[in-house]
Formats: sequence, structure tokens, C-alpha cells
Amino acid sequence: MQPQLSRIINVLLLLVGMFSMAYGQANKSNQKDTAGAKSFVAKMQEFAKTSALSSAADFEADKAEQVQEATLVEIKKNIQKAKLYLRTGLDTLAAKNELSLIAKHANLAGDGVFANRDIPKTYRNLVSTQKLLNALLERCNLQKTKLDNHKKQLSQFKYQIDSLSKTKELFSFSKDSVKLSKYMQALVVLAREVAPIDSVIDQSIVQTQALQNQANLQTYSLESHLDEVTHFQQQMADQLFHPELSYIWESSEIFRPFGQIIDYSIQKNQLILRFFTISNVGILACVLLLLLVCCSFVLSLKGAYRKETDGQAIGKEHLIIRHPLLSAVFIIANLAQFLFNAPPFIFSLCFWLIAAGSLTLLMRGYITKFWMYAWLGMLSLFVLSAIDNLILQASGTERWYMFFLSGAGLVLGLLIFKKGKREELKEHLIVYAIGLMVVLEIFALLFNVLGSYNLAKSLLVAGYVNVIIAIMFLWMVRLINQGLQLAFNLYARQDKSLFFMNFDRVGQKAPMLLYVLLVIGWLILFGRNFPAYAFIVEPVRNFFFDQRAIGSYNFSISNLILFFFVVSASVVISKVVSFFAVDKRTFSKQDGRKGIGSWILLIRITIILLGLFLAFAAVGIPIDKIAIVLGALGVGIGFGLQSLVNNLVSGLVIAFEKPLNLEDEVEVAGKSGTVKSIGFRSSIITTFDGAEIVMPNGDLLNSHLINWSSGGSKRRASVILHIAHGANLQKVQQDILALLLADERIIKHPEPTVFFKDISPEALEMQVFYWSRQTKQFTEIKSDVIVAINQLFIKNAIQIPYPKQEVFVHTAEQKKNKI
Repeated sequence: MQPQLSRIINVLLLLVGMFSMAYGQANKSNQKDTAGAKSFVAKMQEFAKTSALSSAADFEADKAEQVQEATLVEIKKNIQKAKLYLRTGLDTLAAKNELSLIAKHANLAGDGVFANRDIPKTYRNLVSTQKLLNALLERCNLQKTKLDNHKKQLSQFKYQIDSLSKTKELFSFSKDSVKLSKYMQALVVLAREVAPIDSVIDQSIVQTQALQNQANLQTYSLESHLDEVTHFQQQMADQLFHPELSYIWESSEIFRPFGQIIDYSIQKNQLILRFFTISNVGILACVLLLLLVCCSFVLSLKGAYRKETDGQAIGKEHLIIRHPLLSAVFIIANLAQFLFNAPPFIFSLCFWLIAAGSLTLLMRGYITKFWMYAWLGMLSLFVLSAIDNLILQASGTERWYMFFLSGAGLVLGLLIFKKGKREELKEHLIVYAIGLMVVLEIFALLFNVLGSYNLAKSLLVAGYVNVIIAIMFLWMVRLINQGLQLAFNLYARQDKSLFFMNFDRVGQKAPMLLYVLLVIGWLILFGRNFPAYAFIVEPVRNFFFDQRAIGSYNFSISNLILFFFVVSASVVISKVVSFFAVDKRTFSKQDGRKGIGSWILLIRITIILLGLFLAFAAVGIPIDKIAIVLGALGVGIGFGLQSLVNNLVSGLVIAFEKPLNLEDEVEVAGKSGTVKSIGFRSSIITTFDGAEIVMPNGDLLNSHLINWSSGGSKRRASVILHIAHGANLQKVQQDILALLLADERIIKHPEPTVFFKDISPEALEMQVFYWSRQTKQFTEIKSDVIVAINQLFIKNAIQIPYPKQEVFVHTAEQKKNKI
């Protein structure tokens, strides 16, 4: 641009000079013809047009040069990004191996169902195949999603590089040979960088497309197999009582070798357990957290119990704190299994074995030997039946194994009923579970003999699962009752309005809701052993999980239940926190409790707000809908909720400014008492008469509040005394001061003082001042001081004047004499 500007300036200077010369010559000669002047103007116009075209061409060349530089830089950036992505992006070889492994596992899952169809189909094999295929389908969909994203990213890189390479300014070449040479060199270097990357991207796209086709085919195959499995299960449920095999003594069917069946079952169960565990790592982490919380709670109960009993030995009636770790493991292992959605049998078996092992250690030395042996016998048969349930294909050997296992359960049940002492049972409902076990084992033995293999196996396993789960649930209720009993005894002195549970009602026995939930859980675990369970539960599941619509908002019953559950859980947790935070055993010193009430209010508000947001997020309510609700609430507040909002805001002000705290002695509107709770809307003050004043937070702030516990918890008291004339005032003063200083409840700084206030004809008036730190004993201390001063006066013969008045009676005779 600078050479062009210089050229224009030179041309202008030349024109000015020529114009000056022409003007001078015109003064000398007036014979200049008009045709020469017109020729000069035309030449100047042509020169201007040529200069303008040249300037425009130079401008376009400069602009094209800038675009070329920016485009080359952008292409290089995209090349670097593509190189980095190709190094760190999806590993197509790993994806290929994963798809091959999925296909291999799918073949293993289909053995005895889609392959080797001549082998009798079993319900356990169908259920295991369904769960394994679902896990494989989930993994296949994950790989499919990764491949789709990978191909999309590669196509985006290729599109960006190609679109930049087709920029028209790249093909605009400079007329300057030097610039043109340098530009061509840059293009050659860029082409050498682009060509291999472009080739690699093309190859990766082709490979990814092939893997996508493989993933799509595998997904279609898995979905088709799942449909077939569902069809087979429906057939099996419809023909539940039809024998699949011949009588047990005939064994005319062709079975695979028992060793191959065992190897196949082990491989398949291992895959199912591994896939389900990997997909539920988060829930397992939550279970460990619940175990830690439960164990901490039981340990805190144990510590509080030892403090209350001065370290006495823990009796058998407090089994939960006698073995806190085992109790926590047992309770959580029983409850945590319901957190998982449709767990496989082998996964549930792990929880059952952990719970059963913990219960065995808990019952050792707690129940009689007979019932301990009975438990161990039933547990052993349960383990053997669980092992049999893990065998996925039928065989003649297994049928005889099932026969003897059912017979053993029948014999054990009859022995228990014959020799067992029911009065020794800790839980008498166990008898009904044992009776049901005997009935189920009788039918299992009968159907096994007749050839109904699947029904016999379901009844066999259900009988032992029924009795073990029932015993563990009943003992879990026992331990929970013990925990509630201890909580009732240890925390009975707390104000119950601070907690969500009424210990007077549930301290002796678990609530009926817990029994109902456990019965439902027992029915679920019991019913999973039968083929018809899935088809019975499916309509119920659809009722809760099917989407419904109100206007443009979609919801499900399960989402609504989850919403109320999260909100209720947040409220309960906030109350639990406030309850245990204000317990006297939580802090060893009174100073540690200072200010805890206001902070607990803030924590409760935070927990509830988090619960609300989590509840809205869980049900998928968008933020704009929440804003509409808040707007409607704002209108309601403007019309009729001013008082409520005033109290809520006052609660926040109390939480931040902390004018009072829990256990503070306050005086409001002429009423004195102790602060027992600081809530969202109101606070509770317990008067010294035993009454509870529920005071709105707004009134609490607007009133003249006197807090006797603030300012170092010191309170000054005064006693007014009247002494008869003639007493030694100096000695009286010294004796009273010595008496006050000897009382440990009266603080020494500031020192107690005795002042003589006034002197009157009747008495000498004095006033005693002293400071006390223990404000709760203020009245008691003052009473003791008065008693001590009275004893001092009696001992030293100090008279207290009584009111006197002289009355003169004048008779009529006296009046006459005066006259």
C-alpha cells in the first residue's frame, strides 16, 4: 500500500506542476487552441482510470494475501487437532475386540437356548441368558454410541480441512515472482502435511463404518435373541405343570456330560456377576457408605450406653451394641439388596451369604444349641440348593441331587417340629417359615419324580430361600427394635419436638410399616424363583414407569413417588441432624454447644433446599417451570403470606445474627424460659413452670429480648437488707463479703460488693451485689445467700428492725385535767 500511495502523490505533484506551467504560458500567448486542451483532459482521465484499476488490483491482491495466510494457519490448526484426536481418540482395535468378545459371550449365552436346541430348556438357563444378553446389549449399545461419535468427529475434521482447502483466495497468485515463489513453497509444505492426515482420516472413517455395521448387526442379533427368550419364558410359564422330562427312574433324555454343564454354568455365572457388578459400582459405593453410617451410629449407641452405665458389661439383651460391626453388616446386607434393579441370583446370593454368616456369629451363644444346630442345618441346605440353582442345564445326576436335597429338607423340618422347643425360640414366626419350607420341599420332591424339572427346582430353591430370608428378616427386626429401645432410653431426655420420631411409640417395637415392607420384600425374593413372576410383575412395573402427560409435561408414577421420597428424606435428615447435634453427649463441654442452634438451622435449610433441587432434577421438571411456580408463590406472598414470610426471614436473621442460641435463658414479653429449638417459622421456649411457648420468629425479633446467657453467661443479683441501729457496720460488711467469697457458685471477678444505701430513723439500709455464672441456678443461689446471711445475723445477734408505730391514747379525763 505504501508504494501505491507514493505513486499517487507523485502524480498529483506532476499535475500541479504541469498546471502551473500551462497557466504561465497562457499569460504569454493567447493563441492556444481548444482542441489541445481537450486532448490533455482526455489523457488525464485515462490516466486516472488506469491508476484506479491498478490500485483496486493491488488492494485485492493484499486482501487475498491476508486470507491466504489466515487459511493456511487454520488448516494447520485443524491438522494438529486431527493428529491429537487420532492419537487419543477412540481405539478402533479395542472396539473391534470388544465387539468380537460380545459376539463370543452371546454364543455362550445362547448355548442350550439358540444352540444345542435338542437339550431340554431350563428356566434358570433362560433367566441367566436374558440377563447376560441384556448386559451384552448394553455394552454393545455403548460401543455403538462411541463409534457413532468417533465417525462424526472424523467427518467433521475432514469437512473442515476440505472446506478450507477450497477457499478461492488460495488460488489467487501474486504477480510478484518472489512472493509467488514463497507462496508456492508454503503450499507444497502444507500439501505434504495434509495428504497423510487426510488419508488416515479416510481410512479411519472406513474402519469405523465397518465397525458400525458390525455393531448394528450385533445389536439386532441380541435384540432378536431377547425376544426369543421372552417367548420361551412365556411358553414355560403357560406349561408350568407339564412335565418336561420322563420319570426320574427312567432318564430317557439325552443330556450333556455333567462336567461340561458345570464348566458352562461357572463361565456364564461369572460373566453375569462381573457385568452386573461393573454396571452397579455406584450403588455398591452407596451401600458401603450406608454401612459406614450404620456402623458409626451403632458405635455411638454403644459409647453412649457405656457412659450411662459407667462402663458396665453389655448384656445379651443388647445384642446390637454387643457386636456393632456384625450388626451393621447384617442389617445393611439385608436392606441393600433392594437397592438393585432385578439383580441376578448369584449377586443376591452374595448378600444372603454375608448376612447369614453375620447372623450365625451373632446368634452364637445367644440361642440354645438345638436351634443353633437347626439354623446351621437349614443354612447348609440353603447353600447346597443355591449351588444347584447355579447349575443352568438339566441332567440326570442333578435330578437325583435335587431328590436327596428335597428329602433332607423334609426330614430336617419334621425333626425340628418333633423335637424343637418352641418356647426357646426368640422369634416364634420362624415356625411358620419352617412349615412352609416342609410343604414346598414335599411338592419339589413330588414334581421332580414326575418329571416337572423346572417347577421342582423352583420349589426346591424357594423353600430354602423362604426360610433363610424369613429368619434373617425377623432377626433384623429384632436388632432394629433393640436399637430403637436403646435410642429411647438414651435420648428420652431430649425434647421430642426436635426429632421426627416419637420414641414413646416406637421405642419398644419397630413400626408396622417396617413389617409390611419386609413382607413385600420377602414376597419379591420368594417369587423370583418362579417363571410366572416376571409376567405378573410386568403390569405393575408398567403402571409405575409408563409415561403420562398433562399438557406438555410428561411424568410417571415412579417419578412422583421419587419426588416425595427425596423431599421427605431431606426433611427427615434435617431433623435427625438437629436432634443429634443438640444432644448433650455430642459435646463434652458447654462451650462446644455455644451457637450450635443457629448453625443447625442453616444446615437444615441447606439440606432441605438441596433436597428440593434434587427432587426437581430427579423427576425432570425444567427450571422454567420452577420459575413459574415461584412467580405464583410471589403473588400469593403479596396477598396473604406476609406473616409467614416475615417469620421465615426472621428465622434466617436469627441464624446469621445469633441473638440467641439453644439452652439460652431468655426473657421475652415478661416470660422467662430456656430456648429449646430454633425452627424455620417459630422457636420454642420452655418456661420455668414447665410450659412451652411457641413464639413466631418475627415476634421474637420485634420484642424486647433479654438474653441472660449472653455476655459470658454472667448475671448480677442483689439483696436489700435492713439492720437495726447500733450494729457494727464494718464487721457486718466484712462478714457478708467473706460469706459470698466462700460460695464457689459466685464468681470472684467482678467481686461481690456491699453498699450502705441509706439511713432512716427505723433502720440502716444496705444492698448486697454479687455475680453468678450459672444462670440456671440463679434463684437457688439467691435463696442460699439469703439463708446464709440470716444465719450470720442470728449468730452475731444482729437485729433486723421491725416496723414500729407509737399510738398515744388520750382519755376524756386526761383532757379535763389538761384543761
